Amino acid sequence: MSHNQKNEEKRSSIERYLLKHDIEKLEAKRSFNMSTSLVTLYIPPRTRLSDTNAQLRDEYGTATNIKDKSTGKAVQAAISSIMSRMKSIADSGENGIAIFCGITQGNKVEFFLVNPPEKIGIKLYLCDYVFHVDHLKEMMESKLKYGLALIERGGATLAVVQGSRLDVIREEESYVPGKHKMGGQSQARFQRLTEEAAQRWYSKVAEIMNKTYLEDHPVEAIIIGGPALSKAEFLENKEIDYRIREKVIGIYDIGYRGTVGIRELLDKAQDKLSDFELIKERNLTKKFMEHLGKDTGLATYGEKQVMDALVKGAVETVLVSEEVDRVNIDLKCDGCEYTKTESFKTKNYIDFMKELSERKCPKCNESKLNIASEKDLITELNELAKDTSAVVEVISSAHEDGAMLYNVFGGIAAILRYKLYENY
Repeated sequence: MSHNQKNEEKRSSIERYLLKHDIEKLEAKRSFNMSTSLVTLYIPPRTRLSDTNAQLRDEYGTATNIKDKSTGKAVQAAISSIMSRMKSIADSGENGIAIFCGITQGNKVEFFLVNPPEKIGIKLYLCDYVFHVDHLKEMMESKLKYGLALIERGGATLAVVQGSRLDVIREEESYVPGKHKMGGQSQARFQRLTEEAAQRWYSKVAEIMNKTYLEDHPVEAIIIGGPALSKAEFLENKEIDYRIREKVIGIYDIGYRGTVGIRELLDKAQDKLSDFELIKERNLTKKFMEHLGKDTGLATYGEKQVMDALVKGAVETVLVSEEVDRVNIDLKCDGCEYTKTESFKTKNYIDFMKELSERKCPKCNESKLNIASEKDLITELNELAKDTSAVVEVISSAHEDGAMLYNVFGGIAAILRYKLYENY
């Protein structure tokens, strides 16, 4: 098993979601006056923190030379906050540490420490008007790619599965003739020509696969499907690169081509891809739908219903669409104690923060509103689930089952441990 695959398996879907959500929020932060005063600090694993502290002390001294005094003081405030908090950090950890600190739109010093999902490969200290999160974002992209290939005499379909995404990337039609009922020498000659055409077709497919799965869309493993005879004939073709052969981990009889055939192949290959995100997500939504269809009383959906079931400790697994990204923010005026709660989607975070920095309290019309607390719905569901050892699974909307969860059931559903109502 590769290092990337181990990392993928370590992180649950909710852990990946929460980290992705934190990165999105960091990306939305801006310095209080759009000056280069927000500090981004990447500390690789096995780094001596005493060396990092020494560097920070030097940077603190250098900040006195910044022409704009308010910017210099803001940088020093960020560095002071980092050094103060680093006293409680024992070491740089297995994967290193990412720290983001500075005076943001809310006119107060904010500190964020991120334990990255993979080893940090860069050492970086940077001041800017934004936090630099690209290195973390790259880590969040699923590294595992699998190829799904359907091959028969009539055509071929190549697809790639990465994380929760399934993409059909190539469909080719062949012109290999079908069976011919002509008798005698004509039939023998026609059969020979047909077999030659089939071999040329398989060679063409082999060349396409070599380029697709080794160059254009490099994959870790390949699943092959198709009619029994076609698969066997194709796999005997000498044009198949030995590296492609080494990646083949499963071969299945499939009766269809195109997207329908790819889905059938994905279903049959579950034994090989049981830990893969897409398979896991489809199985969970399938289990939920089975309970719902059979009216077992062990499935419920809707925000209120699922919350109620969580409070009662009846939930085994929460299925929540990644599209359910509502953020609830509690606002407070320091001048007159005015409070208000507002909700919006994560994708609107940057716009909300910008608008908030320009808004004054509607009650006293003097002070600005500050964020007292913020929480998104999926985090709230996860905290409720932890109290009763329920599991939260974040489902991608990039595949049919995930899209159905969001569009038909509002994006929040649950598989229950026991019936909540006796009328089932």
